[in-house]
Amino acid sequence: MQSKSMKAVLAAVVCLAMLATGCTAQWISVALADLPVLTQMALNIASLVATVQGQRMSPGETAGIQSLSSSAYGALNSLQTLYQQYEANPDAGTLQKIQDVIAEAGRELPAELQAAHISDPALSARVTAAVNLIVSTMESFAAMMPSAAPTARRLEVRKAGELKSRWNREVCGVESGCMLR
Repeated sequence: MQSKSMKAVLAAVVCLAMLATGCTAQWISVALADLPVLTQMALNIASLVATVQGQRMSPGETAGIQSLSSSAYGALNSLQTLYQQYEANPDAGTLQKIQDVIAEAGRELPAELQAAHISDPALSARVTAAVNLIVSTMESFAAMMPSAAPTARRLEVRKAGELKSRWNREVCGVESGCMLR
């Protein structure tokens, strides 16, 4: 009887090790493939201002949107550097830094969006969609990381093409040909 339970425990340990190893390779490759697209999205947030027709924006709104774009770009650049460091030399410290950058961006970007006080409803909807897409994609990276809880790994894994399509649909309001190709 003890032999059967020992085999079951050993089988469970082997399965968990295989699962953890597979996820490590997957999360890093997905993140590195998607980060250039997200970086382009962050830069394009500021250019959304040009899409507003008719209503003039206040200098405060323009500055708020540019600051938001810059913050998103900075967070994504930090992530890219940290992912590359982790890929070259996997360690818990770098992994924690990645998680910290993702958590900070998840708090700060929505707060900056709120502080921008965008009065034009169409522009506000587009910038909100952009921020939500960037934050949710970053959170999906965090969910795939080795230390993430198994239930969190069920989050949708996005591919670069899917991200571009969602940007065009949700931020630009068209199926293709908006800002990301």
